[in-house]
Amino acid sequence: MKKSMMLATLLMLGALALPAAAHAQQQDAADKPITPKTVAKNTAAEAERVGKRTEKVAKKGAKDTAREAKRAAHGLRKVYSRKARQDAKGEKVKEHRVTRTSP
Repeated sequence: MKKSMMLATLLMLGALALPAAAHAQQQDAADKPITPKTVAKNTAAEAERVGKRTEKVAKKGAKDTAREAKRAAHGLRKVYSRKARQDAKGEKVKEHRVTRTSP
């Protein structure tokens, strides 16, 4: 019952919103004529927005890559540090062996 009520509500809202959106779109087109100047202005603004988005994505990717590299280096440094300490103490590296016992 909830799904049918929600679906009915969405259909009603869509039916009301569609004519309002179409009317608003028609008014904008009627008020502002399309000229080469407006096209150039809108194209420049869109290019600037795209450039900013691209710049943000590139910076985020570089920052994420740097973090991953630091994380990997830190893990590798810990492994070699552990081996160096074991070698200095004269400990043997423990090997994990699986042994079977006969029943």
